[in-house]
Amino acid sequence: MRRIRLFLVVLRRNGGLPLLGGLVVLTLVAALVVLAFEPGVTNLGDALWYCWEVATTIGLGDVFAVSPVGRIASVVLSLYAIVVTAIVTGVIVTFYQERRDAQLKQSVAELLDKLERLPELDEEELRQISESVRRYRV
Repeated sequence: MRRIRLFLVVLRRNGGLPLLGGLVVLTLVAALVVLAFEPGVTNLGDALWYCWEVATTIGLGDVFAVSPVGRIASVVLSLYAIVVTAIVTGVIVTFYQERRDAQLKQSVAELLDKLERLPELDEEELRQISESVRRYRV
């Protein structure tokens, strides 16, 4: 649960939530446009399916745009989806980098705490510190 919260914080901080919301809204609007202007699309389910294919760049070919308005809606949706995919990918990388940095910071803090108490440590704790230092060098 903590990971999901951290991911949402990173997504919100980097502007990803409005972009994802925009993708949902644009997909619904594009589906309505496709439904209105495409002769081969007869129901909202097929229009949403077509927009899913366009947004994910799958393009199965079972439904395709033939009208100029439908093609324009498809291009706008696909370009927006590509941008959102790129940004969300960057947010995911940032999320894992921040997690890694936090773990490293915590490990270093624990090591420094042990080093401050060096005269008080027993042999086992000294061995653990030695292994930690070797890990940081690798």
